[in-house]
Amino acid sequence: MSRYLEEAAAVLRRAASRNERYSDHDRDIEITRGFSVLAAIDKGLLPAEVTETVLDTLRNGGAR
Repeated sequence: MSRYLEEAAAVLRRAASRNERYSDHDRDIEITRGFSVLAAIDKGLLPAEVTETVLDTLRNGGAR
């Protein structure tokens, strides 16, 4: 397991152990998604959401 995936797992475990009433629960989930994207890239994969962003950029002529 890559260090990114290990970190994502740790953050996810921490988020799961917290009660949802805490405001940073959603932030933890977003952080976990970010680490998951990094883990995929680390393994040579392009995550679906990144692929969609790239395709949208290409469809729009490269404009941001």
